[in-house]
Amino acid sequence: MPKQIDCPCGETVTGETDDELVSATEAHISERHPEMVGTKSREEILAMAHDA
Repeated sequence: MPKQIDCPCGETVTGETDDELVSATEAHISERHPEMVGTKSREEILAMAHDA
């Protein structure tokens, strides 16, 4: 089941699998929030996710 994270900046990040979601979230952070690169672990990212 796809999962998503609703970023406070207004964008929604989605992934079909946990790995895809983590990867997409890390890419989003790199592009939109470079000051946050390396601050969220895989577990923290997945804890923010909910079913899409």
